[in-house]
Amino acid sequence: MRESMEGATRWVVMAVAVLLAGCAQQQIRDEANLRLREGSYEAAVSTLEQGVAQYPDSTALRSQLISARAEASTRLITQAAQERAQGNAAQATAVLERASRMEPGNERVMALQLALAEDRRVQARLEAARAQVAAGQKEQALRTLDAALREAPRQPELVALQRQIESDLRLGAPAARLALAETRPITLDFRNAPLSTVLDAITRGSGVNFILDRDVRQDARVTVFIRQARVEDAIDLVTSAHQLARRTVDAQTVLLYPNTPEKQREHQEQVIRVFHLAHAEAKATANLLRSMLRIKEPFVDERANLIALRESPDIIALAERLVGLHDVGEAEVLLDVEILEVKTTRLTELGINFPNSVLFTPLPAGGATGLTVDSLRSINSGRVGVSVAGLLVNLRREVGDSNTLANPRIRTKSREKARILIGDKLPVITATSSSTGFVAESVNYLDVGLKLDVEPLVSPDDDVTIKLGLEVSTLGTAVQSAGGSIAYQIGTRNANTVLRLRDGETQLLAGLISNDDRSSANRIPGLGDLPIAGRLFASQKDDVQRTELVLAITPHILRPAPRPDLSMAEMWVGSEQATRLRAPPGRGAVSEPAVAAAQAVSAVASAAAPTARAGAATAVPAAEAPSAQPMQLAWTSPARVNAGDEFVVSLDLAAATALRGVPLEVAFPSQMLDVLEVTEGDFFRQSGGATSFTHAVNPATGRISVGVLRSDATGATGRGSLVKLKLRAKNPGPIELGIANLRPIGVGGNPASGERPVLRLDVQ
Repeated sequence: MRESMEGATRWVVMAVAVLLAGCAQQQIRDEANLRLREGSYEAAVSTLEQGVAQYPDSTALRSQLISARAEASTRLITQAAQERAQGNAAQATAVLERASRMEPGNERVMALQLALAEDRRVQARLEAARAQVAAGQKEQALRTLDAALREAPRQPELVALQRQIESDLRLGAPAARLALAETRPITLDFRNAPLSTVLDAITRGSGVNFILDRDVRQDARVTVFIRQARVEDAIDLVTSAHQLARRTVDAQTVLLYPNTPEKQREHQEQVIRVFHLAHAEAKATANLLRSMLRIKEPFVDERANLIALRESPDIIALAERLVGLHDVGEAEVLLDVEILEVKTTRLTELGINFPNSVLFTPLPAGGATGLTVDSLRSINSGRVGVSVAGLLVNLRREVGDSNTLANPRIRTKSREKARILIGDKLPVITATSSSTGFVAESVNYLDVGLKLDVEPLVSPDDDVTIKLGLEVSTLGTAVQSAGGSIAYQIGTRNANTVLRLRDGETQLLAGLISNDDRSSANRIPGLGDLPIAGRLFASQKDDVQRTELVLAITPHILRPAPRPDLSMAEMWVGSEQATRLRAPPGRGAVSEPAVAAAQAVSAVASAAAPTARAGAATAVPAAEAPSAQPMQLAWTSPARVNAGDEFVVSLDLAAATALRGVPLEVAFPSQMLDVLEVTEGDFFRQSGGATSFTHAVNPATGRISVGVLRSDATGATGRGSLVKLKLRAKNPGPIELGIANLRPIGVGGNPASGERPVLRLDVQ
């Protein structure tokens, strides 16, 4: 008896211990979950590790420890990626260190750390480029940016600074191309002189050294007249006129060789460049490069969406520019669709429904169970039953209104189709019998309900063109064929159209109306047909049903269509024989005062020289041209504006020197104004000139970006309107419109912009 009690006690103690251990483990797990929710990932993992050390046989704690480490690492990596995207490199580095301690050797953590190190290098180069821009060394800044863009080709700050510098310089030459150190203008005046003499003159005038291939004829006769041209342009003109090609060895040395395929293969350096495309298709981009650059067949990997080229540095620089323009993301738009089906029913039933039949029924005799032929002989009025329908007075009026509403929101890319189906898939069973008597059934599904097909196209001016197809179908009655198959009658209404809407504009499509008007009457013959009194001897039922389908669609642009900058989209690529990015004609032209100064210096140098021969090249420092007369800007606006009014302001321009374009940014208070429309003025359209006009409105930053460029090289002068803004005043109070950025583009050089006026209005 004592042994049995002791055994029971041991079992009770063991059960209590197991119960207490289970409670303790659950407490550890709950505490770890709480720490995870609070973001204390290290504390959560430490708690679970201590629990596993205390209860090594607990599979629940071990599994939760593994999942907690994985979840903590995932959350930390996500947080680090978000901090990096927001530009917080220090916070991202600290978070990644926590993730590395949490899970050493995680490949994603190491990849992000390498990416942050690359970001630091890119940021250092960006700061160096900005310092070079501040010092006036814009071409050196372009070369610095080009090196940084090779590591981060889509870094927005790098791209923005590159576009700004190229827009200021209107420069087409690649920054990475090795340039000559000499930038002063040079004058050449030779008639039928040997090539060696011309090259010797260039060397003495500019300090550029020439190395000639063995097949270059030095006695070839050259005739050239150049005044105040860039050294590189002068060399290009001389070499291209005599079927020669050049390769810049260093900043002061140029190799000349015959421009033949054999010599190109011998002397021209080759660069292998791999383009990893983010948005464009590799095959389409390869076709673009082949057609524009006439290059050798590139390697295309559609699986990895990359292109590899092996060409000269000049061709690679052109390819980089073309790929950058082509590999841009598609615009995305959110379509807010509201579909409303309004159904109205009106039922009226009014009148007196008289009996329309009398039924006489013979009855069996008393005690008989039924009628016989003999019993019919003795039938009388007492054995005939009469059945007459009752008199019914109809006073009925039914009114019904119902709305069927669907409000889907579709996000899709530009030029991509999207489809919505709200309804049912109706099975239609078809039976097929063979000659042997075997019967096979097949099931097909028919879409019944609301079907909406949309295909948006987002334009750079924030207009959205939508191809829209709407179909609303309803299930009707079932129809059975002679073979036993069941089909259904489907009622449908369709609408197909193409809309062009602004961002946020709502368009209503209505008028898909179905009317069903039925009228029936139950009348006593003759009496019910009387004009007025006939209503007392008749009952009439009027049933009217009206259904209207209404569609409202509103596009919201989430990612706008890319707007390439004019300085990026326009490229001067030289000739067919010497294809490379180069500066457009007119850039670097020396003004008349500079030419006079150069001639004076040349005259002094000639007088001082003991033997000066005609045709010698002269290089002089480019004199600073005196600033041209500043262009004048002025605002034109209404004298009085009330809250809620729409009004137009105009930025007028007066310029004495010829201008080709004026990119600018207008700052406006977005909390006080809505920008409804941005249109081009008439300044650059003088004399029928063709222009390119782009604009973008960013309410978040309060900026209106405007780009105007005249296509011809003559430019425009005089007075006129540059841009017109249609605005709406939202709230009363003072408002200001200012010019945040202004970069005029002249024909012979960029003029001074003058004062930037500020428009001040007091909204009543």
